Amino acid sequence: MTDTSESSAYRPIYALPYWDVLGAFIEDAVAEAALLSGRTPRSLFPATVAYVLWSWQSRGTPLERSRIFCRALVEEFIHLGMGAYARGSKATHRATLTLLVDTLNPTEHTRARLPIPRSTPTAPYTEAEVAKLYSWATSQGTVRRQQDALALLVLGLGAGLATRELLAVRVSDVDTREAQAFVVVWEGRPRTVPISPSWRRPLRRIIGELDPADWAFRPGRSGANSGQVSDFLQRARTTLDVRPSRMRATWLLEHLDAGTAPHELLRISGLQNLAALDKIEAARARPRRQSPRREHR
Repeated sequence: MTDTSESSAYRPIYALPYWDVLGAFIEDAVAEAALLSGRTPRSLFPATVAYVLWSWQSRGTPLERSRIFCRALVEEFIHLGMGAYARGSKATHRATLTLLVDTLNPTEHTRARLPIPRSTPTAPYTEAEVAKLYSWATSQGTVRRQQDALALLVLGLGAGLATRELLAVRVSDVDTREAQAFVVVWEGRPRTVPISPSWRRPLRRIIGELDPADWAFRPGRSGANSGQVSDFLQRARTTLDVRPSRMRATWLLEHLDAGTAPHELLRISGLQNLAALDKIEAARARPRRQSPRREHR
């Protein structure tokens, strides 16, 4: 009962070596869960692939629905298999996998869930880490993926946009006509954000090859949903911790270190009050400096 229109087109790079073994099991599960729940297969694939691969490879669980789609195993994956993920990503994957358990293994007894621990303050990137991120972006396997990775860094490290905001940016929202560069955010917290000087050159290079109506990150998308960043990063197969939340924290810390006036930082960041900056105060006191001021080429 595989939906070949979507499932056959989904091939996560990191799972390709095992797709002959896992593919049919995953595609059938996603197709049935999508049919019964009303969700699109595309929205179910990222969490399902990551979870099934981990369950089969790291836990040696047989590819049987009653064994794979089990609440206890889902909880183990959330707390152990997703150790480096942000709290929000864990919650999103848990919701998707719970839907699969409820849909594909309804006889599974309800078990108490362990609370996802409240996240500690997001650590900004160091200079060395930003340099590694830039090298990662420029070494992607295709020109399109290089541009998408750079767009992610420009909007995250150069403008401090949250995930949902950077996904909503179109080329027409970016203004690079003057010496400075700006991006207009329309969704959630409307504002105009200046792009950090060191990221203006790669921004101009990226948007110069796109149409005004295109998305700045991953053009060609039919819409925007939070899983599109995770899906892109999973296909990149990197050991680096690439997170828009850390990019935003780095951007905020750079502005604090540069002496940006508090009321101005609130305006361009979309934050509601100064108390929201408390989480990065400890990071500001660490023996580190802001990301490199040199222009990224």
